[in-house]
Amino acid sequence: MTQFLTFWNHFFHAECSTAPLVCFRLLLGLLLLVNAVLLLPLAGDYYSDRGLWPAALSRAGCHRTRFSLQGLLPSGWLSFRGLWLLHIVSVCCFLIGLQYRLSAILVFLTLVSIHHRNPWVLSSGDSLLRLLTFLCCFADAAGGYSADLWLQGSSQGDFRPMDPWPLRVMQLLISVVYLRTVAWKLSGSRWRDGSAVWYPLWVDAYVRCRPPGWMLRPGLIRLATWGTLVEEASLGVGLWVQELRVPLLISGIVLHLIFELVLNLQLFSWIMICSLLLFVDPATIECSLHWLLSAIT
Repeated sequence: MTQFLTFWNHFFHAECSTAPLVCFRLLLGLLLLVNAVLLLPLAGDYYSDRGLWPAALSRAGCHRTRFSLQGLLPSGWLSFRGLWLLHIVSVCCFLIGLQYRLSAILVFLTLVSIHHRNPWVLSSGDSLLRLLTFLCCFADAAGGYSADLWLQGSSQGDFRPMDPWPLRVMQLLISVVYLRTVAWKLSGSRWRDGSAVWYPLWVDAYVRCRPPGWMLRPGLIRLATWGTLVEEASLGVGLWVQELRVPLLISGIVLHLIFELVLNLQLFSWIMICSLLLFVDPATIECSLHWLLSAIT
């Protein structure tokens, strides 16, 4: 029991650099901003009373089961647009690290409210985005490079030590995502017989760039199907092994880039790539951010 408690305290509470969370804040903030901007042209179809899911249906279908700030606002399309504007302003403050804790909470509350206004247009990427944003409310991600540091007169690039438990919970979440994905896929016969990769390639709503014919041979389809399972299972477990971390991070990023090239998964691949960077060594991220800042300036 003593050894377990020692491991627990070291894993969740041994101080480490804020660099991984600062990098994650910058990338997640960009993804949140892109996500909000991409939905703007569809807002009338998805969220207005003239759209697919009017406010009356939303209130009836989600009565007392889904939190939303809209319950505190006057009903109508105007109040929803005000909520959307608050979300975008909060995301911008979150991105630059201005009043970080408050902006992170506002980003989470407004994102949840927008998602719960019409849950039928969401994907697994949206669910992961909500969870990661929620954990950011507890993370010390305002250090390093932020408007808060600039206003305090502190030097940029000062990555102070932090209690890493929010980072560890995010890392555990990503591991669970991969392992749970593998478990669900193995429950389907198409993944077990090696043919699963074939089917989404012929659904126009999902395919972005269909591979050439020579890559669609049965042997290569089986290799891609089983290879995906092996890669995702390896990511779920192997990222915790220091000797395997770098090659697995590279292969995981390549896997999601292939998904992004071939399939239309909205921002899911980029959210996963952003999440994988949480496993990168803090010293490596510090050097990369210092180099990036010097290159920009």
